[in-house]
Amino acid sequence: MAALIDVISVGFVLGAAACFIAALRALGAREDLAALYWLVIGALVLRSAVDLLRSGSGARS
Repeated sequence: MAALIDVISVGFVLGAAACFIAALRALGAREDLAALYWLVIGALVLRSAVDLLRSGSGARS
């Protein structure tokens, strides 16, 4: 079960990276609102990955 949580967390981190890349592209296209949206979504997904790993670490020990 711990390996599944790790895989899901890695997926979240990769998703957050994709959101940050989308934000950079939106900034390059001068779409400020879209860039802000992608930055917020990326931050939330990254926080979810950290929270998922943090809650899983207590179950392992």
